[in-house]
This record gives sequence, C-alpha cells and structure tokens, in this order.
Amino acid sequence: MKPKNIILLSLLILVLTAGVAHADSASEAQLGTFLQGIADFLIRIVGPAILVIGVCVGGVSMASGNERGLNRGIMAALGGAIMMMSRAILDLIQRLTGF
Repeated sequence: MKPKNIILLSLLILVLTAGVAHADSASEAQLGTFLQGIADFLIRIVGPAILVIGVCVGGVSMASGNERGLNRGIMAALGGAIMMMSRAILDLIQRLTGF
C-alpha cells in the first residue's frame, strides 16, 4: 500500500473508533424520550400527510383514467393509514406477546 493510503486508512479507523466510543448514551431515558418524539412526529405529521397525498393522487388518477396512478394512490393511502395506526398495532403485538 502507498503511504498516503495507509494514513487515510489509519484516520478512518481512528474516526470510526471515536464515533463508537461516543455512541454510548448517558441516559436511557433521554434516548427513549428522543425516540418517542420521533415516533410521535411520524405518526401525527407524516402519516396523515401521506394519507392525504395518496387520496389526492388516487382521485386525480381516477378522474384522468390512469389505472397505474390509481394503484399508486391507493398504496400511498394505505401506507399513511398504517402509519397512523402503528401505535395501536404495536400495542396489540405487545399484548399478544406479553412484552
């Protein structure tokens, strides 16, 4: 290997080990709160937006007679509905498995 490649590889290894060392969370409660906030954002903001966009795409496609666009709109609407129901689905799975 060339000396330049060895130096770059050494720096990459150093950066990766430093990143792993700082990946340890100081508090599991903080991490849980952060993940809960992300989940709330996805469920309350992104899910309904995808649902509305899917319904709009399906409606426009139905009006123009585009069958492929109608399928995409239906899939987007179903995806948004599943995102909105994800917390209830998770609760159901947790009750069924006992976790």
